[in-house]
Amino acid sequence: MANDFITSFAAKEKRAYAQLFHQDLVQAVARREGRTVRAAMCPGGQGYSDRSLAAEARVFVALCSQAYYDDEGCGADWAVFEHRLHLEPPQFRPSDPPARVLVRWKPAQPPSRLPLAPVLSGEITDSYACRGLYGIIHEEGVRSEAYRDAVDRIAAAVCAGYERGPLEVSVGELPRLASPFPQGANGARVLKPTQAPRADVPQPRRAADDPERSRVFVSYAHEEDGDIHKKRVAALGERLRDHGIDVSLDTSAHREGPQRWPWWMRKQYKAADCVLVIVSPAYKRRAEHEEVPGKGNGVGFEANLIINEVHRERDTWHERILLVSFPEHGSAHIPDYLEGATLYTLDPETGEGDLPELVDYIKSKAP
Repeated sequence: MANDFITSFAAKEKRAYAQLFHQDLVQAVARREGRTVRAAMCPGGQGYSDRSLAAEARVFVALCSQAYYDDEGCGADWAVFEHRLHLEPPQFRPSDPPARVLVRWKPAQPPSRLPLAPVLSGEITDSYACRGLYGIIHEEGVRSEAYRDAVDRIAAAVCAGYERGPLEVSVGELPRLASPFPQGANGARVLKPTQAPRADVPQPRRAADDPERSRVFVSYAHEEDGDIHKKRVAALGERLRDHGIDVSLDTSAHREGPQRWPWWMRKQYKAADCVLVIVSPAYKRRAEHEEVPGKGNGVGFEANLIINEVHRERDTWHERILLVSFPEHGSAHIPDYLEGATLYTLDPETGEGDLPELVDYIKSKAP
C-alpha cells in the first residue's frame, strides 16, 4: 500500500529534528482525516534508494533548505515526483501542484525555475518566514505556539494534496531523470549516493584520565515519564565523558553507595567548571518553587545555589551556568531567573544539535 505522504529531507540536516516534525505531522494529518495515516521518511544522500517511495506516495513533503538543494538524493526523489506530476495533461495540471508540499525548513533560495517554499501566514516577518521550522524548533521548542501552528497549517496542505495526488508509477517504468538541483550549487559539497548521513560531533581532545579535563555538574529534574528523561540525561553524561569531560550526575553517585545529598550537591556544584541546567517542565516548576510541597526538593536545593550565583555574579554567571534543552522541550521551560542566556539544544542519544558547540565551550573552561 502506498504511503499517504513522504517527508524528504537532506542528509546533512539534524535527523532528530526532522523525525520529530515528521511524527507530529503524521499525528496532525491523522486527526484531520480521522483515520490511520501511512507515511515514511526519505533522507537524502542515498542516491536513488528512495525511488519506490517517491514513485507511489500521494503527497510529497520537502523540508527545503540550502542543504536540501545541494543533496543529490533529495534531487532524485524530487525528480521522480515531478515526473509523476507531468503525467497529467497540461490543461488539467495546476501551476502549483497541491500534492507537493514545500516546508520552509530553513530560509533558502531554490535553484533557478524551482518554486520557493511559501510563507504560511502570509506575513514575511513572522518566525516561520524569518527562521524556518528548524529555527522555531531550535529556539522555541516543539511545544511553542509557533511550532504547533506551523504543523497544523502544513497538515492542512497535506490533506488538500490528497485531492490532486499524481498517478502512481512503478520504478521499472521510470525513465532516466535529470536532477533538478545543480550539483555543487553555491559551492556546497554534495554527498555521494554511498555516503550515509552522519552527525557532526566533535572528537575527544583529552584522554579520559587527564587530571586537567573539564568538570561539569548536571542539574536536572526527574520527570514523571517512566524515567525517559532521566535516561536521556544519563545518555548526555556518557557523550560528554566520551569527549574527556568529567561529569557529576546523581545516577553515578547512587552507584557509589549512600550519600548525604545536600552535602554531595554543594560539593559537586562548587567543584564544577560548568553547571549544566537541563530545562524541562518539572525543572522549571521546582526551580521556581511552584511544585507541590515535598516534591523535587533536590532541584529546589540546586536552584537556590544557582540563584545565589546569579545574584552574586550578575555579569558573568552565564559563563559557568549553561542551559541545555532536548528537542522535545525548549525555551518555554527555562526558569525565569535564567532567561536570556544561550540555550544549547541537542539530542543526547544521536549527538545531533548543539553538542559540538557545547563540548567546545566546556573544554575551553578546563583548568
